[in-house]
Amino acid sequence: MQTPPVALTVAGSDPGGGAGIQADLKVFAAHGCYGTSVITALTAQNTLGVHDLYLIPSPVVGTQLAAVLDDMPVAAAKVGMLASAQAAAEVAARARNGAFPHLVIDPVLRASTGRSLGVRAAIERLLPYATVVTPNREEASALVGWEVTTPADMAGAASQLASGRGDVTIVITGGDLPGEESVDVVWTQHGAKSLRARRVPTSNNHGTGCTFSAAITALLAHGAEVDNAIRLAKEYVARALTGAVDWRLGAGAGPLDHFEWRR
Repeated sequence: MQTPPVALTVAGSDPGGGAGIQADLKVFAAHGCYGTSVITALTAQNTLGVHDLYLIPSPVVGTQLAAVLDDMPVAAAKVGMLASAQAAAEVAARARNGAFPHLVIDPVLRASTGRSLGVRAAIERLLPYATVVTPNREEASALVGWEVTTPADMAGAASQLASGRGDVTIVITGGDLPGEESVDVVWTQHGAKSLRARRVPTSNNHGTGCTFSAAITALLAHGAEVDNAIRLAKEYVARALTGAVDWRLGAGAGPLDHFEWRR
C-alpha cells in the first residue's frame, strides 16, 4: 500500500466530535490522508454550544508543532482556532521557515452560539503565509472591519483580505445566506467568482466550516490544484450534510456524515 500523505490540523478540541480537531481528523481519514494534530485549546462543547474554554499555553503549542513537524512529512496543514497571538507566533515561525507546503486558514473567531473563540491579531499574523483562507461572513467582517452582508460585499472583503498578500485564495463562505442555494465567493489574482450549490435543508450543520477547510487541506495534500480542491471540498460538504439529514445526534445542531455512511 502506498504511504498516505500527511495532513496537519492546528485547532481546538471538540469533545462532541462535530467540529475542531476531531472533525478535521475524520475528514483527513475520509480523504485518505494520515492525520496529525496540534491542540490549541480544550473546549467543553456539544451540539448545544460552547460551555467552557481552556487555552493551551503557547509554549506547549510550540512543542506539539515541533513533535509533529520534526518527524512527519506534512504535505498540507490547516489552522483553525487560535485564541492567542502567542500561539499564532509559534505557527508563523514554522510557516516562515517553509514547514507548510500548503497552509489553509479557517479563521475561527466565534462559535455559532456567539462565544468568542479567537483573536483577530492571531489570524492576521498568519495571513502572509496562507495558500487558502476560508472565513464565513461574520469572520470576514471582523477581519476587514466592516459588515459583510451580500455576495458583492463578500467579493469586496475577499479582495481586501488578499491585497498585498501574494498568491493567496480567499473563500468567503455564505452558507447562512437566505435562498435555495449556498453561495461562496472565491477570490484569486484573476478576480472573484461565485461557487454555488443547492442548499441542503438540515439543522445538522455543526462543523461545516471545519469540514470544508479540512477537506481543502486533504485535497491539497494529495496534490490537487487550489481551484479544484475548493470545488471538490464544497461538493464533499454537501454530501456530508445530505448524509446526516435524518440523524438524531444531540439536542442541538448535529454533526455531519464525514465518512459518507449513507452512500
